[in-house]
Amino acid sequence: MQMNRQEWSLMMFRKVITLAVILFFCGFISFISINGTDSFYGRSQVANITYQLPEAWVANKSDKQFRLLEISLESNSDFSVVLFSNIQGTADQNIQRWINQFQVDVSNIEVSKDTLDSKYISVVELYGTYEVPNMLNRNATKELKEDYGLLGGVVEFGNSIYFVKGVGNKEDIKQNKLKFNDFVNSISLK
Repeated sequence: MQMNRQEWSLMMFRKVITLAVILFFCGFISFISINGTDSFYGRSQVANITYQLPEAWVANKSDKQFRLLEISLESNSDFSVVLFSNIQGTADQNIQRWINQFQVDVSNIEVSKDTLDSKYISVVELYGTYEVPNMLNRNATKELKEDYGLLGGVVEFGNSIYFVKGVGNKEDIKQNKLKFNDFVNSISLK
């Protein structure tokens, strides 16, 4: 039984499609094995951690001591986030230090703690008057910013700890609270 031209063309078309699918999956697997899944899932890397940056946030690697990233909004509003590592103190000590940078009613401070996978996360949210820290001259007159807010996060792994501090005007802090929490939760060891 001999094949006609139409049957032969259909058989060749199926073989070409099958070959294209196989080559695509081989290329895809090679890409994943070389680059990992971070770029595929929109994750970025700094030091030995990966993270997923929320929409409308812009991150720049920092060359300052202990700072890994300095993050701002695309709109250049009064909101900034800094990702630190290797700073002194425990999660609770750093959260208390951040709280002490504000003139705030203690009853308006929200602190939550959670365990996700292999990490322990602490988050603080507060609003009040911010006393801008001056690391170069601690005796200088404090610069005060009213109607400010703070979102702080601490991500603890077995042998490493990362700190995320977001400060800005009250409205920007409130509008970015969910994005901040998503960012903190996205931090994973590489």
